[in-house]
Amino acid sequence: MGKAKKSAAKPSSRAKAAAPSKPAKQAASRATKAKQAASLLRPVPLYEFSLGGLTGYVRLTDPGRGLEFSGAAEGKSLPAFCQEALSLRHYSSHLGSGLLAPRESAQCVGKVDGDAAIFTYAALPNWPVTATARYELLPSGGADAIFAFGFSQGIPGFEAGVETLLPKSLPAIYVHTAGSWTRAQVAPQTLRFYPRNVSAAGLMADGRWEPLRRAGMSLLVEPHGYDYPIVVARDERTGWALVHMALTEECGAIWLNGSERAIGLGLIGADVAAKQKLTCRVRVALCRAGNLDDALTPYREFVQQARARR
Repeated sequence: MGKAKKSAAKPSSRAKAAAPSKPAKQAASRATKAKQAASLLRPVPLYEFSLGGLTGYVRLTDPGRGLEFSGAAEGKSLPAFCQEALSLRHYSSHLGSGLLAPRESAQCVGKVDGDAAIFTYAALPNWPVTATARYELLPSGGADAIFAFGFSQGIPGFEAGVETLLPKSLPAIYVHTAGSWTRAQVAPQTLRFYPRNVSAAGLMADGRWEPLRRAGMSLLVEPHGYDYPIVVARDERTGWALVHMALTEECGAIWLNGSERAIGLGLIGADVAAKQKLTCRVRVALCRAGNLDDALTPYREFVQQARARR
């Protein structure tokens, strides 16, 4: 036993000669690391844009991000404002929630069609919903996102969640509720809802958001709901703002997520039938809002245009 152990511990002269030198080991290590790094790289085609004083891009191989604004023209003071704007992130219904279902689980294909970027989302086993998101740029600054949904089965109380993620240094956020503009205060572990009406408020309290409550978040439903489906993210120093807006009949609720620093728009918020197809249009517009009521001007223009296109 002792001899065998000793001879095994001492390599032969042939083994010594065959062992790689220190420089060779370092070179091999560098080659291995380079190979590992190369395997992590993948092409990420970008659809870049610069229009209406905003610059940004869409990652065609990462559809969960929606639009990404990377800068604003001189004098328009919201550069690098939204890392993900108007991205389709959630499905929910009376039957439960599919938090991040379309973003994380659904097969998705992105392409460019003229001046628009289009993402097509496949249905999932628990969510018989197909969806497309078409992003169209606005000459004045901002974008329209047209979401088309198809349902192979009926879903009670269906809602699709579209969100914009904000930077850590939050701008001032305003909603119009109970007849006036209110600066919304959202704690880091709070999800604050502004529903369309009493019926839509029921969707917030039917248990679909319970996974977030179990994770430690507070869920607050504002009793007055929203007056207009608008959320204004405003630079208080200059008055420039990005205004998120939807049609009342297409928006069950707006919300503010303090955990992810997100502005949310809940689309549809109603029972849907098998074979039904629904289209919702939302807009994020860059505008000057020295007075918060100035944000109602692009909203009214949006409503007129959106309803005319039906």
